[in-house]
Amino acid sequence: MRVLKYICVVLGCLSVSLTQAAEGLVSAQPSVEPKVMGDTIFNESDSVSATEVEELKSYFEMRAGYQIGGTVPFPLPAQMRKINGFSPLGNFSVQALGVVPIGKRWEFALGVKFERKAMTAEATVKDYNMSIQDEDGGVIMGRWTGGVTMTADQWFLTMPFSCAFKFTEVGKIRLGVFYSYLSKGEFYGEVYNGYLREGDPTGAKIEVDDKPQSFNFSPDLKRFQWGLSLGGEWRLYKRLSAFVDLDWGFSDIFVDDFETITFDMFPIYGTIGLGYSFK
Repeated sequence: MRVLKYICVVLGCLSVSLTQAAEGLVSAQPSVEPKVMGDTIFNESDSVSATEVEELKSYFEMRAGYQIGGTVPFPLPAQMRKINGFSPLGNFSVQALGVVPIGKRWEFALGVKFERKAMTAEATVKDYNMSIQDEDGGVIMGRWTGGVTMTADQWFLTMPFSCAFKFTEVGKIRLGVFYSYLSKGEFYGEVYNGYLREGDPTGAKIEVDDKPQSFNFSPDLKRFQWGLSLGGEWRLYKRLSAFVDLDWGFSDIFVDDFETITFDMFPIYGTIGLGYSFK
């Protein structure tokens, strides 16, 4: 709750500051003397200024989308010989955005997003660093060769920052950075049809056949993550728009002193959804 309150305070302060800056841009525009045409006084800036002022007004936007992707090693390590299956798990995002136009073509956006990034995967690996639970509840560490299934289920409170460029009246592209707090997370799975070399590749061989052995790395998930975001938006109607985003995490999902998995894993997810603007 402290994190949520802090994010809301920062969002409010930045929105007020950027709104004042945008209003300053509008007020700084030079005035145009009206022309007299017969009995009618015509101000050349009337229609133009009204449109420009409307375009430069800050506004609030709500977004909802479906996310597809996975938490994956990049590049694919040599230990992972084959990907046998992959499935996303009901991923979604709900986002509130404060948008401040900066001129006619550019705008800045700051928001708060609640999202789920979850998936299951199945692979065949060789000499894969692993720690499994034995029948007595203990942990055995070593090198695993065989099948592995894993589930990563992470719930984030995310703060995205972005700048957008309007390339048409209805279309824009957006580039930004995001910071995420892991409010709830799990990373667990099973190994099967293979063997574990205890300690190192020449250690004692432990066969795993009919009964899979489980592992759970949930306590080692990192609380704070960050990454880059790239997206596009297309206005369908006056207030309704469609968007597509790609969020690429740049921080390993595990804490720095976690040594069981020897390669970094990154959340890479795309989102497609709808937004509604309150102008």
